[in-house]
Amino acid sequence: MDNHLELAIKDAITADDLKRVDQETQHPLLAQELDLDSLENPPRATTHTYRLYSKGLVSEELIKDDTMLVVGLGLSLCDSHDYTKQEINKALRNQKLAAHPEAAELAAIIHGLKWALELGIERIQFFCDDSNILAYVTRKAAPNESIVAKLLEHVSLLQTRFTSCQALATVSRDDIVSVIKLAKDAIASQTRWCEGDTEYESCPVCYAYVSPNDKFEVQGCFHRICVTCMRKPFSSEQILRGNTAICPYPDCENDLVPEDCRAFADADAITLMIQRKKEKAIPVKDRVYCPNPSCSFLMSDLDLIRHISKNPRHSEEARKCMECGLSFCKKCHVPWHYKKTCDEFKKSESYLKSDAAILESFVKTQGWKKCSQCQSIVQHGGGCQQMTCRHCKHEFCYTCGAPCKKKKLTCKCSRSGK
Repeated sequence: MDNHLELAIKDAITADDLKRVDQETQHPLLAQELDLDSLENPPRATTHTYRLYSKGLVSEELIKDDTMLVVGLGLSLCDSHDYTKQEINKALRNQKLAAHPEAAELAAIIHGLKWALELGIERIQFFCDDSNILAYVTRKAAPNESIVAKLLEHVSLLQTRFTSCQALATVSRDDIVSVIKLAKDAIASQTRWCEGDTEYESCPVCYAYVSPNDKFEVQGCFHRICVTCMRKPFSSEQILRGNTAICPYPDCENDLVPEDCRAFADADAITLMIQRKKEKAIPVKDRVYCPNPSCSFLMSDLDLIRHISKNPRHSEEARKCMECGLSFCKKCHVPWHYKKTCDEFKKSESYLKSDAAILESFVKTQGWKKCSQCQSIVQHGGGCQQMTCRHCKHEFCYTCGAPCKKKKLTCKCSRSGK
């Protein structure tokens, strides 16, 4: 066998440097230190069936000025009720393994099974979230790569050491969140270096050298980004465009949790970003804003309280703000006009003196338009007449208000407005 392949496999199955992650609720069986190189006479445990969750991740990381592939393993041993008894992780810097993500997954399984044998566990179920890996270990498919095939042989050999050893598919991603985090932590441990007494990490977004304490780990994707770069998604420009905050790591689409970012983001920006997330969660056709200028609360039309009226024709568009309690008309976006239709109310003296009428008049004077879908005011800044509402993303012609279909005007108006 190729010497490089032998070294890669040896690195994958040697577990001298497994790092213990202490748990407050350890099982007595797991309270001993591990030495997985000696499996000659492992202590015998109860016939209780344990569960092993594992994850082997390969990541391209910027370490100082060099980009390289690194491997991180995460393992979690649980009882039959899925209560975690102990977790461990391991960092591997092996280019042979790193070149094959499937090899990293199998290396994690090997570490987990050897760990369980050392603890005297006789019955175990281990879970695979990768369908290919599950097919390999259940002999329903054969790998193409020699290193994967060799590691698979080690998995099979370890399986025979148990009274019962069953490979199963994970039910959901929630099952392996903790082991993904452990594997990511193992990867992060390899991206640091020291200069004198100071420890540094490279930011994968701006490439600056920063202290590990000046990095933020994004929930969900676990990317570690410097605080300076993390502030950018919360900038005024991003928020005014109606964007929600996403992880700034290249090509990552993971949504940020605004509440987790209060340590480095402006409080007003956080509040507005939370509002943007709520907007995004409500279908455009169901979005309703309170017409009270001091409120402007966003609601879903499906959740609004409809007023009871003797005349259903009048109450059909009646709504009540769940924030300030104002009764208003959804259709004309003014305080509710009892005993009058929308057209009748707009001709009344009380409407002509209202803030809504004054605003309507000002909008017409300025030549602005209202979005036909959410009634937000849209101001044309020049250029093409095909507009996109920044609130609901409705596309329409600024000249006549006709909606667009498939990014194209449906009216006969010129795109230039001439």
